[in-house]
Amino acid sequence: MRSQREVQKSYNKLLQDVKTKEFYKIDLSNRVNCYCCTNCSHITKTIDVDAGVTPMMFTCENCKETARSSFYKDIAPYQKPTIQWYRPELGEAMKLRKNEPLLSHVLAGGLMSKDIESVSL
Repeated sequence: MRSQREVQKSYNKLLQDVKTKEFYKIDLSNRVNCYCCTNCSHITKTIDVDAGVTPMMFTCENCKETARSSFYKDIAPYQKPTIQWYRPELGEAMKLRKNEPLLSHVLAGGLMSKDIESVSL
């Protein structure tokens, strides 16, 4: 397990990268993605609230099978997003120390997902 000091150092480097690297300089004002389920065809629509890496595949919110990304093509313009991708704060990242794969993903610029209570687009 990584020490708190290692996590904090890596997290601070990530924040510096977010401020300075071109990869993170994207327009987030309407950054939507859709994940289409390979089993039931349900579309899960997501938004990015932070710049970072999101997965190519996701768990369908309807049947829990594999859903594939539309690679930021809005294939469901009539649908509101139900999931948001975000960068966790340092405190939340510290709690991921017991989940090394997820912590590594976050410290490498990856985003985490959570349900959207209510969103206005």
